Amino acid sequence: MNPRTAQKWRTLSRVLRVIGAVGFTATFAFLMFLTAYYSAKRPHTPQPERGWTVVLTWTHPPSYGTAQEENRQQWLLWWAFPLFGLLALGEAIKIYKLDDHSGIAGFKRRPLS
Repeated sequence: MNPRTAQKWRTLSRVLRVIGAVGFTATFAFLMFLTAYYSAKRPHTPQPERGWTVVLTWTHPPSYGTAQEENRQQWLLWWAFPLFGLLALGEAIKIYKLDDHSGIAGFKRRPLS
């Protein structure tokens, strides 16, 4: 492979892995923070006078909040998947396009015969 082309692939791989890793970590951490917050601060019985009538996903014991809060949790979960996909795509480029297996523990390349 041409060294300039390899450098472009290496840069693309690195950018995808960084964006994917940072984005996935931030999204997932914020989702966990919201879940912990809702579990601690929201009532465990519906309170229609405040608009807290929707069971919030992943809270234990089940807590009640608004539909907007439930949608926010679902939105964060679904954004985590494509961000993880960017991370995986960057790693796949590194392994399959650049033939760099440095991140795989115990991998030994077989000599070509």
